Amino acid sequence: MSDAPARLAGGLRTLWHSLYARIALVYLASLLALSVATAWIAVSQFDQLGREFQQRMQIDLAENLVQVMREPLAAGPGSVAAIEAARLILSINPSLSLYVVDRNGNVVGDYARADCADKAHIDVSAINRLLGEDPMLPVFVTAPCGGQPSVFSAARVAYGADATPGYLFAVLDAGTRMSMFAMLRTSSITRTLIFAGLLALLFSGIVGLALFALLTRRFTRLTNAVQRFADGHYGQRIEPVRADEIGRLGRAFNDMAATIELQLNALRENDRQRRELVANLSHDFRTPLTSLRGYAEQLRSGETLSPATRHGHLDAILANARRLTALAEQLSTLARLDAHERPLCVEPFSLAELAYDIAGKFQPQAEAAAVRLEIRRMPTAIQVVADLALIDRLLTNLIDNALRATPPGGAVWLETEDVGDTIRVGVGDTGVGLADNELALVTQRFYRTPAGRRRGDGSGLGLSIVGEICERHQTRLGIQSTPGRGTLMVFQLRRA
Repeated sequence: MSDAPARLAGGLRTLWHSLYARIALVYLASLLALSVATAWIAVSQFDQLGREFQQRMQIDLAENLVQVMREPLAAGPGSVAAIEAARLILSINPSLSLYVVDRNGNVVGDYARADCADKAHIDVSAINRLLGEDPMLPVFVTAPCGGQPSVFSAARVAYGADATPGYLFAVLDAGTRMSMFAMLRTSSITRTLIFAGLLALLFSGIVGLALFALLTRRFTRLTNAVQRFADGHYGQRIEPVRADEIGRLGRAFNDMAATIELQLNALRENDRQRRELVANLSHDFRTPLTSLRGYAEQLRSGETLSPATRHGHLDAILANARRLTALAEQLSTLARLDAHERPLCVEPFSLAELAYDIAGKFQPQAEAAAVRLEIRRMPTAIQVVADLALIDRLLTNLIDNALRATPPGGAVWLETEDVGDTIRVGVGDTGVGLADNELALVTQRFYRTPAGRRRGDGSGLGLSIVGEICERHQTRLGIQSTPGRGTLMVFQLRRA
């Protein structure tokens, strides 16, 4: 129970630093700012609309008041009759402020506050806009006794004994009953609108947070999958449910995870093959070395040996030495191929001459195994461009493997075919062949076919070296094989 607050605090910290928290914070802040801006615009425009409506409804008020004030104003704007008439009007509508101004906008009669009349002035251009045809409402002007723009009504009037032209000017919103804040306090409609706006804001916030939760839930699943993969569960995959960006990210993760899993499996297989190679090499080196030591000790012991026995011991020593030399050469070639930064020694050479040299080298082995070794379709004029030493090793490995896999009475051959800018080279045999599931494995390092393991020969490096030599020459080793009927291995070289 004591760990519950700590776990809760840790969960809250994790949530606070999560993508969902950041998105929610940005969304709520943006929603609040937008709501405040919208409310401010709505309030100001509503206030403008109210004042426009007030001016539109009372635009003829001054014209009507002129009918009442014309006779009193004939005695002058400051006459007792004019003041009494204005007082009667203001008692009926105390929200008005009433003025008489001359043609230049100077106040000559103030019936709102007498102390405002001195040197007071009104913008006559605003009055003329209101009195023009189809005025654009609302039209504001700063009242003599007010510092804020106000809506008004105006009408032309003559005053004084000489009928001086001027304007009767009535400020319509001099009181506070039509102000926006007064309406907020007293209008049920305004309160309803405010409540509806707050409710819409709350609803939008809740719906937005829920949608963001649904969106980030898929990110959370993806994150959990990546974490499980990082913890060693390499079979972890994500089932994409949509073709959107998150779905594409999930498929990309699946592809990446599959690639990494394949690479890990390849590393495990490579490690297994390496251990198998070490065991095989230990056996392959130990067997001929033991034989060499035994024959050498017999020769050195001083025992009287017949010439035939001595000759047999020497033949055995030479055979084991050749076996060790071949194994060392394979390892040396493999090390050279692993050094990819080492450039190829490319040169033109006669493929026929190389083929006959290799055939001559393997003729004794073929005769001993009762296998025919043939050169087919090999024009002497064929010139190719390649690394001579590596192609020599390639053909040597292919023919050696073919001879080992061919029973007595069979045949091994080397042939070529002109295919335009390249020469197709093939090494075929009538040996045991390969199963379909072995075709993709024989070029892997340290792999030995079941037949090869039964014979007890080879180290699993021969065809691996062949495949890598082909890769270095930007060609591919093709394998055609039928179990029990033989194998044909082909590759292509660039014509000189």
